[in-house]
Amino acid sequence: MQGRVAVIGAGLTGLTAARRLADAGCAVVVFDKSRGLGGRLATRRTALGPIDHGAPGVPQELAALLGGHVWADGPQAARCSGLPGASALVRPLAEGLDIRKETEIASLERVAGGWQLGDSDGTDPGMFDGVILAVPAPQALALLGTVPEMTAGLSGVTMAPVWTLLLGFEAPTGMAQKAMDLPFPAGLALPMLAKPGQSGAERWTVHATPEWSATWLELDKAEAAGRLMEMFRAATGVSQQPAYMQSHRWRYARTASPLGAPCAANTDGTVMAGGDWALGPLASHAVTSGKAMAERWLSR
Repeated sequence: MQGRVAVIGAGLTGLTAARRLADAGCAVVVFDKSRGLGGRLATRRTALGPIDHGAPGVPQELAALLGGHVWADGPQAARCSGLPGASALVRPLAEGLDIRKETEIASLERVAGGWQLGDSDGTDPGMFDGVILAVPAPQALALLGTVPEMTAGLSGVTMAPVWTLLLGFEAPTGMAQKAMDLPFPAGLALPMLAKPGQSGAERWTVHATPEWSATWLELDKAEAAGRLMEMFRAATGVSQQPAYMQSHRWRYARTASPLGAPCAANTDGTVMAGGDWALGPLASHAVTSGKAMAERWLSR
């Protein structure tokens, strides 16, 4: 056995690291505060059908390793996603892993023999030999108060937000079902019906620009949805009222200033932090970081 390791975050980085560690014989437990898998490879289930509302996809070469499918043309022609939703891309990585969903890790404390975790409900997730923080850098920093040698590097990482609008229409709008670059500040619009195998109600995801999102970051979600819908109407001319309309705030959507290394680690390598933010904004950076953290643990 290679020790007991906690992986915080069930996105692409965390599941990449957990898969490699589990395959090498480690006892791995993955914790994630959400109900699903994939992090920003996110899919919202609605009465009108699934809506991908996170990262627009991953490069074809990466999707080939994960089992994805080409799904859009236009600006995203070289990007792929899982079916029926984007989160399906990470399911092969998650198979057989011990994953504790809806568990938010709130504390990390060094004790004799390892690291004690605490969750936001006050229960005891357990003690581990090592911990991998596969969450956005600001969230990792919040857990690293007891590991000061890591905080200096992570404090230089900056991430940009993105407000996202999820739309569903009961009747066709007449818009072509293809990805669209919209005029500033609306950003990018992606239709679910462009994906292979999708049918039924027309569903769209509209990503605002990081600049607009940063300016209006603290809007109420209902107000953000209204403003984003106004931008979408102005850009496309659609007049139909959506049957489904919700907004989602990705506070840490894109890497602005990366760490500049695959991961950060404490002195003895028992705590590591990484993600796409370690190297840049790409999904491939997330995978590289996850692999690097797993290999660093296995080489101890």
